[in-house]
Amino acid sequence: GSGKTTTVDIILGLLKPQKGLLKIDYNIIDDNNVRTWQNSIGYVPQHIYLIHDTVAANIAFGVPEQEIDYREVERAAALAQIHDFVTQELSDGYKTNVGERGVRLSGGQRQRIGIARALYRNPKLLILDEATSALDSLTENLVMQALCNSSNDLTLVMIAHRLSTLRQCDKIYVISDKKIQAEGTYEELVDKDPMFRQLASIGDSSMKELS
Repeated sequence: GSGKTTTVDIILGLLKPQKGLLKIDYNIIDDNNVRTWQNSIGYVPQHIYLIHDTVAANIAFGVPEQEIDYREVERAAALAQIHDFVTQELSDGYKTNVGERGVRLSGGQRQRIGIARALYRNPKLLILDEATSALDSLTENLVMQALCNSSNDLTLVMIAHRLSTLRQCDKIYVISDKKIQAEGTYEELVDKDPMFRQLASIGDSSMKELS
């Protein structure tokens, strides 16, 4: 209820700000160009909707079967750290049916397919809304490393409660009570923001227990 998802909805052009403007690279986003802006975005929600179809069809969501680019499917899946699982553990690889709503997959596997889906179209902006919450810490770290190393042209916006997810971010905004309470790098916020420092300490303790 602090306003994180609402902020993302404004960035996505799904909500219009009641005050101020949405500006991207000094360009105001309005009814005339919002569709063009949205076409450059990849969005991954916490809960991924999968159709009763193949892994490839779920990654290339909305693309007719005969037009699916399997090289792009595999590239996106590799970035999302799901390629090895698909090729080594699924009987029919990318042509394996995932079942109704992805019932044959774990929560983490569904999330990684959701990330691959967003990456399939080579977005300029990738928004992850708690999109790695079902991943174990090692897999999450591998996904983040792959995304950060994939392209200098990709801008990544993340909503996360697990602060270890945010260590590589250039800037972190702490949002509470519908306001930005603090901003900075991970190290700067640990140094200057008591709430962030406390949350980071809890996260670091949990990581030590798992290691």
